[in-house]
Amino acid sequence: MKRFSMIFACGLAAAMLTGAASAQTPALEKKNVAISVGGSISQMNKVAYVVALHRKYFEQEGLNVDSTAFASGTAALQSLVGGGADVAEGAYEHTLRMQTKGVNLTCLVAFGRYPGNVLVVRKSLADKIKTIADLKGKKIGVSAPGSSTQNFVAGLMERAGVSWKDAGYVSIGTGASAVAAIKTGGELDALVNLDPAINALVDGGDAVVLSDSRTDAGTKAAFGGDYLADCLFVKTDFLKANPNTSQALVNAIVHAMQWLKTASVDDVIKSLPESYYKNDEKLYRESLDKNLSAFQWDGIITPEAAKNVLDSIAVLEPALRNSKIDFGRTYDNKLIETALKKYSAPVKE
Repeated sequence: MKRFSMIFACGLAAAMLTGAASAQTPALEKKNVAISVGGSISQMNKVAYVVALHRKYFEQEGLNVDSTAFASGTAALQSLVGGGADVAEGAYEHTLRMQTKGVNLTCLVAFGRYPGNVLVVRKSLADKIKTIADLKGKKIGVSAPGSSTQNFVAGLMERAGVSWKDAGYVSIGTGASAVAAIKTGGELDALVNLDPAINALVDGGDAVVLSDSRTDAGTKAAFGGDYLADCLFVKTDFLKANPNTSQALVNAIVHAMQWLKTASVDDVIKSLPESYYKNDEKLYRESLDKNLSAFQWDGIITPEAAKNVLDSIAVLEPALRNSKIDFGRTYDNKLIETALKKYSAPVKE
């Protein structure tokens, strides 16, 4: 009889603990979430998102994520705005640009503080193109017209006292196409791209670095201060209708960022599908090593960083300078602050 009483008491205690845990975890309004990804998911600017995805941090928050990669950030944005996705993974700048068009988007969580754009010069021209001002009259490869890569070099030129319009721009995409643009022809004098393409060009002796935003110092030199790169953003109405689901999304990303604070390159590699790096594991490892610090932060967004993003994109879109953008509507740090209480650094597993 005593044994039965003890078992019953233990079972009752366990049930009470389970009930308490359930009470502390609000029910998700939407468990199945479609995320449109802006560009190749294996690019270095998406490491925190990829870690959250493949270490199953979204699943741990009760979410079933359908992640679909699109050809560009613009295409992913269009999917979100058109109703094809619930969430978009892409550049924070979209929230600013779309607000001026009457579409309110909110960045749930920013996970990239350095853009990762790198300006390189064809090695055979390194003795002639030594400064940003030397790009006047040159042909520069960018991923696409109006892209973050073009914003990057245009801003550098304006700050160097040279109009960005004094150079020619050629759309070359990212990844292998960017590498081929330098290797296979003499049309380009310089290009802006991301890793692993940049490391492939530099290691191969085809290009030299002129400006690098993979680090804190490089980002501040290029943008005059802190910056915001990739994030998860949603229509503001989605956040209002799905606050618990939105919090779960943020929890997963913050979990990944906190884990990345102490993770080694080996740890990250073990977390990814082999397809991400099998073509050239050495190159992928080098790229991870040079980009990991972009994700090793708390994710708190500052008004200064948001303003620097606006100043950057306004170089190509000067009308934005006169737009009355409400920065506070483009992000919500309360979600990040809540997630940081759940996942304090460093997270070791």
